[in-house]
Amino acid sequence: MIPAVFFLASFATAALAAPKVIWDGRPKKDFPAADLDSSSTSLYNADFVLGAGQKWSEQLLFPNMSVTVPSLFDLVSLDFRKPVEVTINDKSIFAPGGNAQKGFRRSELLPITNNGTDATVQGITTLHFSVKEDTLRPLNYSHQYEIVFIETNDFSSHVWTLKTGTPFNSTEVPTKDAKTLRLGSSTAGGKAEEVLFSVPFESGCWHNFAIQTNWVNNTISAWYSGGYGLMREVVKTRANNATGKGQAHIGVLKLPTPPATDVAHNGYQPSGINEGLIYGGIFVEDSSEKGVSLTPW
Repeated sequence: MIPAVFFLASFATAALAAPKVIWDGRPKKDFPAADLDSSSTSLYNADFVLGAGQKWSEQLLFPNMSVTVPSLFDLVSLDFRKPVEVTINDKSIFAPGGNAQKGFRRSELLPITNNGTDATVQGITTLHFSVKEDTLRPLNYSHQYEIVFIETNDFSSHVWTLKTGTPFNSTEVPTKDAKTLRLGSSTAGGKAEEVLFSVPFESGCWHNFAIQTNWVNNTISAWYSGGYGLMREVVKTRANNATGKGQAHIGVLKLPTPPATDVAHNGYQPSGINEGLIYGGIFVEDSSEKGVSLTPW
């Protein structure tokens, strides 16, 4: 049930000055699945990142709202917005240029406006999203998953990455902290990734993030809350190489388990995969002047 306090929020509060939303990935309740398959009607890129021959109307689900309540930032109006679930299966093998990435299983949403040099990677921007487990399509925490990240334009590194599961090449499988959400720093220039923030990936709970990138000064900041709690700053502004700019990915990128010299093309993946993650409140705002939104109002 949605807390009654949200129904009491006044429109006067909603009207207060807030950062401008550059791109909004929150589908309305009547948004049809078929519209996901065309870039002229979808909020996301209809062609990437999917297994060869797959369609978003097949891989993206709309969970029943009576079971999965809207996330914090889906509470944008009396109509609300609906969560989306990104799924993977045995056929979720991306094949760019016909080169099948058989080491991965992946389905990732890319904002339709995000071409790597657009407004979402200029000035100071904040990517908002919430993520929740689907207990009917659980992840295999013996594997590493990258579930939200910004990939640089040359595809060589990430500006930042949110991960879960067991780190690839770990000697302990699964690790004791496999079921955590871990925000990692930039890996540009071959730099080793640092874990900037981690939190247990508790079942049945929305995990809300706002990750801010200063594309001019090369810094990162992050805010987090669980459920409908007020977001708090968990990563204070610090250096983070963002010169590669790039594209946001929201979804399930499942790495293989060792041995693999090339994780994209080698390694072990089990058969019978039926996994998913539920996302909500996905949008990008311009934080250059008015900071970051910490509530929907």
